[in-house]
Amino acid sequence: MRRAFRFVALVLLIGLGPLPRPAAAQTGNPGHDALTARSQAEQRVELQRRVREAGQSCSDVSALLFSGFDETRTAYWDVRCREGARYRVALPAQRWQVAGVADCAALVPPPAGGPCFQQVQAAATSVGFGGTAAMEQSCRSTCASQPGGAVQACLSRCQQGGGTEVGTQASTTLPANSRFGVIYHSELPLGAFGFGNGATDRLEVNMRAVRACQSAAGRTPCRFEAELVNTCGALAQAIRLGNNSVAITGDLRSFVVTRAAVGTGATQAIAEQAAMARCRVAETAGVTCRVVASGC
Repeated sequence: MRRAFRFVALVLLIGLGPLPRPAAAQTGNPGHDALTARSQAEQRVELQRRVREAGQSCSDVSALLFSGFDETRTAYWDVRCREGARYRVALPAQRWQVAGVADCAALVPPPAGGPCFQQVQAAATSVGFGGTAAMEQSCRSTCASQPGGAVQACLSRCQQGGGTEVGTQASTTLPANSRFGVIYHSELPLGAFGFGNGATDRLEVNMRAVRACQSAAGRTPCRFEAELVNTCGALAQAIRLGNNSVAITGDLRSFVVTRAAVGTGATQAIAEQAAMARCRVAETAGVTCRVVASGC
């Protein structure tokens, strides 16, 4: 009898198939709960859809982060698009309310507008932008004076390292009297750029460089290429004649850039050599490299 009972129990388990997973805990926000139940790939697709429905350009989501809830149980998801733009998607707790999408570089008060890629609870007690209200006010004021197309890049720099994108070198780990530089370049094939080096004001040199680049680039976005910290730097471009041009001149429309290369070194000559070495991999018939900016 006992053997027969075991057999029947086994048949029942096989017939039922795999046991269902325990249901995820409900947060009081149905939209957020539905999103967290999906795979990360599905989350990227859904958040991309939300951003694009809001009228923003986003060809693909390259990074995402759930940044927490506010007191109304609105859930905030931060996304970075392949183009470099960052957005905060707000999923309200009420099913009938429409999700909000805020550009992380826009002057939108937190938590709806950031600081993005930071927890909402932390955002409520800190101002970001280097951690002081004075830095935030200074940074926003500087960004407001930029050309329209440069504001987003400016604010993005403000949200990193106390005003600039500094990679792994935080301000607190740098020696006293450090000098800074930065290189921006427009999206190819346009050859606009911004270069500055040897400054003591880390934010100011960034703002001057991005402004110079964006002013020349017009509606074409400029991208951060490198920060120069206590070193010389150079920028080289691989160029060819523009399709409707008879000669390469100072006019950006007269040539096409196929590669932009950055070099650094202890001297200006070494930095230029490094930039040219990285550029020359793109040289072919009709394409030649040249140093367009350098300094220490």
